[in-house]
Amino acid sequence: MKKKLILILTGLLVVSLAAAGYVYHNFTIQSDVYEPFSIEYAIIGDAGNWDGITTCSGYEGAWNTYENGFTLDVQGLYAGEGRMVCARIHNLAEANIDYTISNTILNEDELVKASCIYAFGETTISGTATAQAYSINGLPILVSQDAQAVSDCLIKIQAKRG
Repeated sequence: MKKKLILILTGLLVVSLAAAGYVYHNFTIQSDVYEPFSIEYAIIGDAGNWDGITTCSGYEGAWNTYENGFTLDVQGLYAGEGRMVCARIHNLAEANIDYTISNTILNEDELVKASCIYAFGETTISGTATAQAYSINGLPILVSQDAQAVSDCLIKIQAKRG
């Protein structure tokens, strides 16, 4: 019985060695991964109501960079008013890369959060950042005309790639 078991195991070993093949040559590639995007923002209508017509691609004012987690207090908006958050993405890669820009409400108090979501909504836009070029897109932040008064809505603007 032991001889049969040894013969079977030896046969399996020989078959597995033959199936593995003979490695003639190999090499290894080492590479880093770089962040392809740098992003700047502009808020159209920050000194008044956004007219709903001016587009981000036609914007000629200053563009700003913000640290991750930065909070920009834009004071308040009345019902029916809005701003356009423009994003200018510089894609350093030699490939086109898809992106999404979205706003989400972060308030923890459920009643405040519900009022803020009703007032501002949660929106996502997407596009493709052209290789080695600037791509510009805009995310409208509009207050519903029938929104109730609410204080300190925390609206996270987030850009994702891929």
